[in-house]
Amino acid sequence: MIALIDLFRKELLKVNGFSASTVETYTISIIDFCRFVKNELRTDLTHIRGPQLLKWIRYLKNTGIGHSRIENHHYALKSFFAFLKKSAHIGSNPAQNLPLLITRRRRITKPISTRNAFKLLDSFDQSTWHGLRNYTMLAMLWTLGLRTSELTALKVNSFETGHGNKIGLLKIRGKNKKQRALFVVERMFDQLTRYLAHPRSPKKKRAALFPAQPDSAISNNRLQNIVKEQAQKTGIKSRVTPRVLRHAFATEM
Repeated sequence: MIALIDLFRKELLKVNGFSASTVETYTISIIDFCRFVKNELRTDLTHIRGPQLLKWIRYLKNTGIGHSRIENHHYALKSFFAFLKKSAHIGSNPAQNLPLLITRRRRITKPISTRNAFKLLDSFDQSTWHGLRNYTMLAMLWTLGLRTSELTALKVNSFETGHGNKIGLLKIRGKNKKQRALFVVERMFDQLTRYLAHPRSPKKKRAALFPAQPDSAISNNRLQNIVKEQAQKTGIKSRVTPRVLRHAFATEM
């Protein structure tokens, strides 16, 4: 079984051109599925039929995982059984007629107004280190259009000075580990350098730029809560999240 999954993994990398992270996600999904087939269905892959695949999907839903992760499992199943059919390990593909998942109604993200963005930022008490840190994080979300995970993954050495008068460079690792660089200028440059100059801010190059604890970066959930709680405290009625701030950046641009 391990050898078969390894062949599937290599096939994804070679033929479909998926990113390495997607291939790993699909591989882990199939490992979990094969464990379910053995322990719960008590059969093997050659005897799997459509209703048993639906049992797996229902099992996943009952674990409470999110819709996007269930979609990943769904696509992994289709890819895996197509591979088994192609390589003649099975005679027919039970996943071929697996019904599509019902797509969630996506909530439209409305960007925060410039007035409310300044109101939100001005509400932080920057005389404290936590206030300074939180202000800097939200300012970066709004002025640079960063994703939540991109901001929380930043290291001290992600920010480079010395590219000109009040010009810095921010190295970012985005989706699928793709890297890009953004110029940080003027007020945002001053803000970042002021934050890093604070005695409580991290100094080691490989340390998290925005720590929650001395050796750990602030989590995505904590950042989202900070944005939500500060917006409520400020009296902003519209929904405010890191994603809303990112969309506001795109709108401004």
